Amino acid sequence: MTGAGPDSPGGALPAAGAQPDAGSPPPPVRQDSGLVGAVEPASRRLALQTGLFAVFFAGAVVISGGLVASVGGSPTEVLDALLDGSLRSPGAWGRTLVEMVPLALVGLGVVVAFRAGYYNIGTEGQVAMGALGAAVVVLKAPGPAWMLIGLGLAASAAAGGFWAGLAAVAHARRRVDVLISTLLLTFVAPNIILFVVARDYLLLDTTEANTRRASQSERLPDSTHLPDLELFGNTVHIGVLAAVLIVAAVAFLLARSVWGLKLRMLGRNSQTARRAGVRPGVVGGGALVISGAAAGLAGGMFLTGAAFRLQNLIANDFGWHGLLVALVARLNPVGVLPVAFFFASLRTGSGFLTATGISRTVTDVVQALFVVAALLPAAVMVIRDRRVARRLALRSAADAEVG
Repeated sequence: MTGAGPDSPGGALPAAGAQPDAGSPPPPVRQDSGLVGAVEPASRRLALQTGLFAVFFAGAVVISGGLVASVGGSPTEVLDALLDGSLRSPGAWGRTLVEMVPLALVGLGVVVAFRAGYYNIGTEGQVAMGALGAAVVVLKAPGPAWMLIGLGLAASAAAGGFWAGLAAVAHARRRVDVLISTLLLTFVAPNIILFVVARDYLLLDTTEANTRRASQSERLPDSTHLPDLELFGNTVHIGVLAAVLIVAAVAFLLARSVWGLKLRMLGRNSQTARRAGVRPGVVGGGALVISGAAAGLAGGMFLTGAAFRLQNLIANDFGWHGLLVALVARLNPVGVLPVAFFFASLRTGSGFLTATGISRTVTDVVQALFVVAALLPAAVMVIRDRRVARRLALRSAADAEVG
């Protein structure tokens, strides 16, 4: 790199063709920041990013405490209520794990689509359509309970994948922006479900239990609920184990398979990916369908593992919060599970806030603060890299004029 001096971010670079001394230590590993001329040791970047995250996270904690105090609450009481609702009360962390399942699956699907450069933000609608697919199979199809559970979950993944596939086809055939189409489809899905659960010849609950004729389906038979597991006195359904295995498998494939390599190539530079033989319509469209299938599976697991009844608002913000899970995890599948557990803790713990006199909407603000705290370090690093690249370019131009 011309113009890089000892005080540049990466220090002085060795001359071209120079061989290191036999007894000298190996040069430090350098990481390209992705911007022109900004090269520095990976350890320095990691330390800076960790420090920024710690600062912003601490700031989010302080602002959250100030917000609670400003509405007349006690920050310590609110924290205790959140911990009691999510972890410390009997059976609490079991409920949190159940809540984590759809968040983790949606977040994983978002990671897959975003890695390919297909920005799927319509996961809320895909979750709803997945729940619809599971409800139709479980309530209408004949067969033993174990088979209906499996077919219902398969139908939920297929319904979510189909809903995302509409956006993939629109993009491939008419170049419709994926971000726009997936978002717009989100507002269609609840209305389809509302139509289905409001017609007695479809899924409307016509039993004596629904005397007010509320727009909802019948309750799923107990035999078609996801089997429960007992973990240290807490009850969770088998979907928790399935979600962990799915996340681990996809994380391995993204990191170690040819498919994962193609996704990364397509997401980083579509033209280079095409030259390398990657077909965007197949790889990118397939990633979008897989993303929708994961969100649909999340809806199916939520229906058969927690809700047990289909309503038009069955998605319950899992799609939006799962999108935030992926963003906070920095599109890293390994970080999806812990981030999903954190968001699930906020969701389950917010039910205990009424005892403190604080509105549950405060937790939404707290979630937003932590999302911002997780995303700001990356934004700061981008701004810093651009400034470094500009400074190095000016130095290179000055050296060229002198020479």
